[in-house]
Amino acid sequence: MSCPLPHRPKELELDELWTFVGRKQRKKWLWLAVERHTRRIVAWVLGSRGRATARRLWRALPAPYRTGTWYHTDEWDAYRGVLPARAHRAHPKGSGQTSIVEAINCSLRQKCAVLVRKTCSFSRCLAMHHVRIQLVIDEHNRRCTIT
Repeated sequence: MSCPLPHRPKELELDELWTFVGRKQRKKWLWLAVERHTRRIVAWVLGSRGRATARRLWRALPAPYRTGTWYHTDEWDAYRGVLPARAHRAHPKGSGQTSIVEAINCSLRQKCAVLVRKTCSFSRCLAMHHVRIQLVIDEHNRRCTIT
């Protein structure tokens, strides 16, 4: 007789990375929500680095991740007041508690030239920027389900 596996609590790591559209003065931030266990990107949005974009990321989360989930972030203030206070865990930079999402940020930068800060490749319009990012995120998630 086998023992039932213990229930694994849902845990997300959230982070944002800088990108631009057209020219570097037109900064956009790519906000990601990554499930720790599977390393899948469960939600993402493009926008400013403020609380309004954090709220958009919250609304983009699939319903099962809005309750019974721990949210690990850096100490960026925009997350406060958006994520449920009891479930939000803000960690200092370098603590290792957001290392999965930060590694995925690096991986996305390697796979998608428009996310590289010093690049000759860039999107001229926000719609194409969105499409290029969606393609690389879809590929990332496909690889997570294969392995």
